[in-house]
Amino acid sequence: MMRDLGVASPGDGINGSPSRHSSSRQGSSDRLYPSLFPSDDEDDMYYSKDSDSASGASVTSEARSTPPLVNRRRHLYPQNEFVNHLRPEEVRWFYKQVGDKEWRSFIGYDSLRIECRFRAMQNITEEEKTMFEKDIITVRGGLYEVDVDMKKCTPIYWSDDVAEMRRGLWFYDDYWQPVEDEYAQEIESVHIAKYMGHKLNQPPQSKGRKQVVQRKNFPEFYIDWNSVDEIFLFSESASSKIFRSVSNKIGIAKSGRRLRRGYRYEAVMDDKPPDISHLLFVIHGIGQKMETGNIINRCQDLRNQVKILKQKLFPNFNELNQRAEFLPVEWRTRLKLDGDTVDSITPHKLRGIRTVLNSSAMDILYYTSPLYRSEITHSLQTELNRLHEMFCKRNPYFLANGGKVSIIAHSLGSVITYDIITGWNPIQMYDQFVTSVIDNEEQTAGSSAEIRDELKEAKRRVNDLESLLMTVHEKQKTETTLNFQLENLFCLGSPLAVFLALRGIRPKGKGTLDHILPSSACKRLYNIYHPYDPVAYRLEPLILKHYSTIAPLCIHKHDAGNKQPYGQMKTEAYAAFQASSESERGDQSDREFVDSTELASNSSQDTSPSRNQGFTSFLTGIFTKKNEVSLAAELKSIKRLEKDAAAIEKSLNSEMMEEDIDQTDLEYRIDFQLREGGFVSSYLSLLTSHTSYWKDSDVAYFLLTHLHPALEHS
Repeated sequence: MMRDLGVASPGDGINGSPSRHSSSRQGSSDRLYPSLFPSDDEDDMYYSKDSDSASGASVTSEARSTPPLVNRRRHLYPQNEFVNHLRPEEVRWFYKQVGDKEWRSFIGYDSLRIECRFRAMQNITEEEKTMFEKDIITVRGGLYEVDVDMKKCTPIYWSDDVAEMRRGLWFYDDYWQPVEDEYAQEIESVHIAKYMGHKLNQPPQSKGRKQVVQRKNFPEFYIDWNSVDEIFLFSESASSKIFRSVSNKIGIAKSGRRLRRGYRYEAVMDDKPPDISHLLFVIHGIGQKMETGNIINRCQDLRNQVKILKQKLFPNFNELNQRAEFLPVEWRTRLKLDGDTVDSITPHKLRGIRTVLNSSAMDILYYTSPLYRSEITHSLQTELNRLHEMFCKRNPYFLANGGKVSIIAHSLGSVITYDIITGWNPIQMYDQFVTSVIDNEEQTAGSSAEIRDELKEAKRRVNDLESLLMTVHEKQKTETTLNFQLENLFCLGSPLAVFLALRGIRPKGKGTLDHILPSSACKRLYNIYHPYDPVAYRLEPLILKHYSTIAPLCIHKHDAGNKQPYGQMKTEAYAAFQASSESERGDQSDREFVDSTELASNSSQDTSPSRNQGFTSFLTGIFTKKNEVSLAAELKSIKRLEKDAAAIEKSLNSEMMEEDIDQTDLEYRIDFQLREGGFVSSYLSLLTSHTSYWKDSDVAYFLLTHLHPALEHS
């Protein structure tokens, strides 16, 4: 029987018709958190013996819940002896979002609470129902809440991500997907009426065609019972009838889909994730207006990548009793800014491209405009504080237990975030500029008393305006303060460095980040970028100038062995770094481009001999032979000087690199560069790199190991 189900060991809770599990005898230490599925090799051990599955396909990780612990104990659960009503532990609830093909099971902790609420809501009064509605059940790590009556699962911290729910009583044997609610309840009623109290695990009947002891007809299919634990679904479609007829002729006894009663893993209250210990706000950059909910999908991509890595690389992760959770922060779609003014002045030619530019690149122009900048920063700051307050209300022990908050900001989002946490405002910069201009004019005014008096009066007015503007600035600075202490700021594909450079930020030579981002505002800053991302810039040369000659640290491949901790990695000169990078990548695109240019030039010369000869004759008529010889000598001399200068420059650069590396070091490294693909075109990467971070496993691994430092040394 166990071979029929594709599981290597008996007693794991899915042997026979109903689930015969009992969680009361199992301690929490004997279970794994269900999201931590076995590795691919372990999956093969668990599911390779499936000989009776209709499709022969393996069970997907999304369809699985608690994995069988056959590698820990032979008999995981005691087994029931007789058919009885399904207990809450044997029922499993599922959810499916728009666009999903398969139903995904809730973890045991969530499913049990939903099932208990479902049973409690049967045959209750309206007053009692209202009381239940106030007691909200949160699921899926505390990010969603469920409406058991409507069978809907809705997000708490964002919108437009509603999922349907299904109560699983009976399941298709091949993928353990739940039978439709309306059919499952009727099948259950027939089964209980026929087999209530019957003994389970009866010896199999003799080989050959088995007798049908019970049948239930539905409009498009029917169900046959051959015994208490042998139930099959047969489709009434023409193709299914033909296949069934052929199967019977060649001796195959059954060609329907086998059904199972009760889920294969029993739901237990210990089947839950640790409490959230680190909250991460994920902030989008430009282009959010193009696709409402885009950051929600990108945040889900990042969350999935981190989850996969935990399952694959850190199967005992839950022993840390820590959990980082990602919340998307959407600040753009609610803003009107100029209304439709820009759209109204957009020419109709190339409308599609212009619309894309208006919905993406225009965000940068909006932010650099003094008219709209404060509206943008206020929108993001308000949303961050709102989400943090909502989260703390739903997780009252988060702060008391030392919970940390970090931000992951992409593109322009990192610049806006920086301005919020530092309180930077362009008013102060404009004021300093006007004051310096007046001072310069006063110095050059000379002996003219009238001009000096006018400048003094102008300076007095500027001082009055300065005090007024500073009052406004302090008020805005107070209003844009975040209501939480920031642990880390992760910048992805960020143009922050170029914004700071244009604001006059220059290296201080101290090796600390205090003149850019004080540690009181944020404890640690990370600048992560793809080498071909056209929007990203380095930050380290704004702290120490000579770091422009030092390569950024390369982010480890998630599947590489013997990863050296980043804190122990040595600085490397840019020339050596680039040579190493190019040799690894094997990218010949630049060389090919140069070769093709030279080839085109040579081809052009070869195809126009008459023109070249005519031009040469013309020059010969102007210059004498002596002038030609003199000109040739000068050209040779210039070329020789160019070669000598190039050699000297190369030598000086090499010496400067060696000297610079020995200078002051950074307090900690900030720039982290993703590794280049093996044989990926640099031009293709130029188009895709800026949005590639969300699904990048190396980025996810970097975040995971820096949010949980113990993993980096494990």
